[in-house]
Parts: sequence; structure tokens; C-alpha cells
Amino acid sequence: MNVTPEQMLKLVGNYAKNIKEASKSYVAVGLPSEKVGGKVYGDGMTVIRVGAIHEYGLGHNPRRSFLHVPFTTKKKTISKVIDNQFNDVLLMKSDAKKALGIIGIAATNIAKGAFTTRGYGVWPDIKQGTKKAKGSSQVLIDNRILSGSITSVVRS
Repeated sequence: MNVTPEQMLKLVGNYAKNIKEASKSYVAVGLPSEKVGGKVYGDGMTVIRVGAIHEYGLGHNPRRSFLHVPFTTKKKTISKVIDNQFNDVLLMKSDAKKALGIIGIAATNIAKGAFTTRGYGVWPDIKQGTKKAKGSSQVLIDNRILSGSITSVVRS
């Protein structure tokens, strides 16, 4: 790459600006309160509470992680997206906020993928009585409120 000293100075300045921005920002994935906080099921339970019950398990509800376990399972996939995005930042093809937004979209898709793959194969099955009552053997897919609420947000 042949560049003049002035062009190099501009590149280094832009790079420093992006690094500073990246160090002050992060992406939150899941059920961020600023986007999901007001969503409520018909029975009055918040989507965030329902998400927490399934993510960690509670009482008779077994753990059906749609964040931690999928991100661990798909670690190579998300790492590749992160590497690609920050290479683009390094090469001045993107800025930090845009890169974090793309990482957030990729992570959101991984989390949502848990609902169609039974937690990438690790969620316990639902009970026979539950299958009969809802008329389906699908795990955590009734009205798609929880899975449809999963999103990401870039925070500073």
C-alpha cells in the first residue's frame, strides 16, 4: 500500500478514533431493557422475567438457555464475526459502532436459532402432558413472544 505521509497520518488518526470509540462501547444481546422492558405477556408477566426463568431454570421449569449455552456452542462462529468486523475497523472499512451492530445481529441470530434447534440440541424435552395441552411437541415455541423479543443494542 503506497500512501503519502499525509494519508498515513489521516489513517492513523481515524484508527485511533475508532479504537477510542470501541473502548467506550459494547453490544448487549438478549432482552435489553431499553428495547424489551415494557413487553408483557397476557398474564402480566414481563418478557424479561420469562426469559430469565428459561435462561437459568426455576422451580419446575428446567434450564433452556437461549443465550449462554448457544454462545458457548457457537463460539467459533461468533469469534469469526468479531474478528472480521474488527479487521474491517482496522482497515478503515467500517467504524466501531457499525462493527458492534453487525456483531449484535450475528449474536441475535445465534440466540434465535436456539428456538428452532431445541437449544442446539441440549434443551430437555417438554412433558407429555404439556405436549397434549398445547397440541405441539415444540419447546418454547408457542406464540414466539420470547424469541421475537431477542435483539441487540450498542451501548456506550
